[in-house]
Amino acid sequence: MKIPTGEPVERGTKVPKTSPRNIIEGLMKDKFTGYNAITIHGETGLEEGVIIYKNGKIIGSEYSYFKYNKKYMSKEALERSLNALKSRNGVIDTYKLTSHQIQLTKTMNEEAMLFEPVGKGELEIPSTFTTKYEEGLMEKRTKKLTKEELLKKYGLTGLSSSEDTSGQLIQKAKQEQRTLEKFLEREKRR
Repeated sequence: MKIPTGEPVERGTKVPKTSPRNIIEGLMKDKFTGYNAITIHGETGLEEGVIIYKNGKIIGSEYSYFKYNKKYMSKEALERSLNALKSRNGVIDTYKLTSHQIQLTKTMNEEAMLFEPVGKGELEIPSTFTTKYEEGLMEKRTKKLTKEELLKKYGLTGLSSSEDTSGQLIQKAKQEQRTLEKFLEREKRR
């Protein structure tokens, strides 16, 4: 996320020792303008969430899974960021922004801005940390491909042409089989 550093309000607070509701509602009550950066070590490695406030309302969010190079924006990111506040292993930093800096942040991160700001009445913080968001990423990454999908993915499907004899086709099929077996062996070792 492209965001100015701002003025540190609180840094390095351990997430397990905080009350997310008290932190966020306190910022809302004080009509805070700035952001929280939440960094946790989840099941899939380092993750970072950013919650942006303007005049005490949450106006935007971004959430990153570094291992998968995957980012979520806006509402999806806010859900993950609030979930991260319930993690057992992470820190939260809070930075204050000027009105000029918050406007710049909004302009440079339009896709991360919420359609409607979230106030105290709309705030939904989970009661416990859930790994459902990470599990969804792992399922996508470990999807098993069929033999045909693997052959197609690596351009190994060109077996037939009108000029090939049956002997040539058999030789090509054997070569593709050996290539596929080598590939699968490498994948198993990862």
